[in-house]
Amino acid sequence: MKIFFFPFFVLFSFISCTSLVEDQFPDTKRIPVLNGCLEQAETVKVHLSFSAKLSDSVPPPVENAQVIVESTGNSPDTLIYTKDGWYAGSQIVQAGFTYRCSVTIAGYPLLTAQTTVPESSEIDSVIFTDLVGRSEEGEKISAIEFNINNSISKKQFWHVRLISEGLKTWYDKESDQFVHNYAEENEAIYMLAGQDSILLNEANPLSLFSNKLMKSSSYKVKFYINEGYTRFDSDESYFIELRSVDEEYYKYLKQYYIYESATYTEIGKTPQKYPLYSNVTNGLGVFYSFSASRKELETTNH
Repeated sequence: MKIFFFPFFVLFSFISCTSLVEDQFPDTKRIPVLNGCLEQAETVKVHLSFSAKLSDSVPPPVENAQVIVESTGNSPDTLIYTKDGWYAGSQIVQAGFTYRCSVTIAGYPLLTAQTTVPESSEIDSVIFTDLVGRSEEGEKISAIEFNINNSISKKQFWHVRLISEGLKTWYDKESDQFVHNYAEENEAIYMLAGQDSILLNEANPLSLFSNKLMKSSSYKVKFYINEGYTRFDSDESYFIELRSVDEEYYKYLKQYYIYESATYTEIGKTPQKYPLYSNVTNGLGVFYSFSASRKELETTNH
């Protein structure tokens, strides 16, 4: 059984610096933020908030917007507000369809964004190697390889993940106790560029990559697992998850990695802040999509 803590996730926040610290700050107009991740075979959901000020603990949600999502061959889907800035629709997301989101907020220009949901890619010829090396601390390194098909005639983007499924335990701050529940967890993995021309062309994280330099109709994916971060427990199931993602997903996560990395600097150096990628017209945020395929992993000690 694993014990883990859910990280606090903030969709978009902005930090500014001034030479003089004041108790009150100018009341600048907030910017609407639209975030939506459409997953194949799931219903449409988006989140709306305003850009945060220094005095805000979390970005304030937008509770009275009109949100309409239109897609290829379907009637418009008017999303219903649920809570905490979330709006939910009734349509099921389909691969190959283009979705356009329009948001009307009183006093602001119309927000728009669109995404085309990619077709899923299959995971083929999986090979698990229990021991391929040791870390500097002596921890065991395992490796997983599999093949994916590539279409040379179009852009493709993938995100590789390792998912564990089983009874999880985490600390609930509200109840001040540990809670047990059957759930999924995204496990830590990493990929190495080595002599791979595909990954040598990619910025971190390497688990998110494109077919930009692929010349053949198939590609071998290989990732590594350090037992110091991920251990295979006998009472849990493990799955390789291959996400076929759109270009917006790809650009956002690549830029988010740079954004997060820039916050950690050496002593005496000023941290650099990079803008986050956005494909939202008249606002901030990102509206993207993906399709996922999974294959259960069979290990020698599991």
